[in-house]
Amino acid sequence: MTNEQVLEKMSKDMQMRNFSHYTYYSYMHKGKEIIEYFNKPIEEVTTEELRNFLFEHLINKRKLSDRSVNYYNSIIRFMYEVTMNKLINKKQLPMRKKKKTVYKVLTKEELSTFFNCVDDYKFKTIFMIAYGSGLRIGEIVNLHISDIDSKKMRIFVREGKGNKERYTMLSKTSLEMLRTYWKKYRKPVKSDKIFLTELDEPMTVGVIRENFRKYRRKAGLNEKVTMHTLRHCYATNLIENGATLIQVKELMGHSNIRSTMEYVHVANIDIGLESPLDILMKGE
Repeated sequence: MTNEQVLEKMSKDMQMRNFSHYTYYSYMHKGKEIIEYFNKPIEEVTTEELRNFLFEHLINKRKLSDRSVNYYNSIIRFMYEVTMNKLINKKQLPMRKKKKTVYKVLTKEELSTFFNCVDDYKFKTIFMIAYGSGLRIGEIVNLHISDIDSKKMRIFVREGKGNKERYTMLSKTSLEMLRTYWKKYRKPVKSDKIFLTELDEPMTVGVIRENFRKYRRKAGLNEKVTMHTLRHCYATNLIENGATLIQVKELMGHSNIRSTMEYVHVANIDIGLESPLDILMKGE
C-alpha cells in the first residue's frame, strides 16, 4: 500500500471501530506526522527506525512525556497491526513505564492572571468553559448549539474520550459569555457547532492550542501548563470545594474512580484538619 492508501484504510478501520471524534482526529493527525517523518513508504520502515523515532526523536529531541511517547507507540501499533496487518515486535518497541506524577494545577491568582491576559473574547470563552466545566479540548471543538442546556445549567458532552457521552455542569459565567459571544461574533451559518473560525469553519484543536500557548506566554506561566491543565484545575477545585469523588468522576467522564483519585493528591483538602499528635497532646 502507498502511504495515502495506508491513511485511507486507517481512517476506515477507526470508523468501523466507532472511535470517538477526538481519538479519530488525533490518530489521523499523528499518523500523518509519523509517515511524513520517515519520508518513505511506511511499509518499508524497519523496527530499528521505529525505535529511533520513539527514542531519539520523541524522547531525546522533543523531550515528550512518557504518556505522549506511549500514545505515538499505540498509533504505530494500530497502523501496523490493524491497518497494514503486519506483525510488530513489541519487545523491541515497548511501552514506557510511567512515572508517578502529580498533576500540575494553577493557583487562583495564576488562573485570574491567565484569564485577564486573554484579550480575544472567543478564546476567553473557550478557556473559561474548559475550566468551568472540565471539558477536554476535543470536546470543546465538538460542542453543538443543542448541547447547551441553560434551564438545567448543564452541558451535554458527545463523543468524549472512549466515545462516552455524559453531562457536566454549565457555569453561570460561561453561559453569560456564550450569550455575549453569540450576539457579537457568531454569524448565521449552516454549521451548528458553537465555535467557528473567522472563515466560518469549525474550530480545530490545533488553533485552540496555538492560542493557549500565546496567552500562556503572555501570562508568564510555565511551559508545562497546557490546555488540559484547566481540566485538572476544575477537578481539583471541585474536590477542594467539597464535591465527592463519585460526583467528580461522573462530571469528568472517568471510566475508573482511580483516575479521579489522582486529584486528591493535589487538592488542598487538609484545611481545617489537625494533626493526630496535636489532638493527643491537647488531651494530655
